[in-house]
Amino acid sequence: MLSEIRSARLDDGGVTVPLLFDAGKRLLTEVFGLGDPQVAQDYLAFAWQQGGGQYGSDNHWVAETNGEVTGLISCWHSHLPENFDRVTLQSIVDFYGIDTALDVVLKSQLYMAVIEPPMFLEMGVGHIAVVESARRSGVGAALLKYMEEKARSLKKNAVVLNCEVDNHGALRFYQKMGYAEHRVNDKFIQMIRAIPLNRSSF
Repeated sequence: MLSEIRSARLDDGGVTVPLLFDAGKRLLTEVFGLGDPQVAQDYLAFAWQQGGGQYGSDNHWVAETNGEVTGLISCWHSHLPENFDRVTLQSIVDFYGIDTALDVVLKSQLYMAVIEPPMFLEMGVGHIAVVESARRSGVGAALLKYMEEKARSLKKNAVVLNCEVDNHGALRFYQKMGYAEHRVNDKFIQMIRAIPLNRSSF
C-alpha cells in the first residue's frame, strides 16, 4: 500500500483526532479527560483546531492513501516554533477554564517527569497511529521513515520515541524498524535509532 506523507490540515480533524486519542488512550484520558475519555477527545478536537501547540494540526503529518487519511505522526525537536508551549498552555486554559486547567497541567507534569524528552541532537517522535483498516500495510513504517528523513535534514543523529512498557505490539514494531531500548522506567521504554548523516550533509 503506497502512502503519501504530507503536512496535516485543520480539515483532517475528523480522522486525526481519533488517531491522536488512539496513540495514547490511557495517558490522555487520565491527563486531559480527568478520567473521562470523551472529555479527552473533546479537548483534542479543540486543540487540533488551534493549529499550533502540541496537539494542533501544525505539528503533525499524515499518511494519505487513495485520498484517505490512514495514519498520523508528530515530532519534537530543538527547532519548534517559539510560541509552541504558550499555544499549548493557552488551548488548555481556553478549553477547561483556569481552575481545571491547573489540575490538567499538574497531571501532565507528573507524566512528563517519566517520559524522557529528546536530547539536543535527537528528534523525538510522538502521536504515531494508523487507522485499523490500514494496519500491517506499511503505513506506520512509511510515517517513521519520513520522520527519520526529517531528522536527517535537521542534522539530528538519532530518533527517539517513548512507548508504554506493556504495549508489546508497538514495541515489536519499533524493534522491527531498527529501534532499540535506550532508557527504561516503570511506565515507559524510550526506543532509539541512529540516523547517519548523508555525505552531502557535510
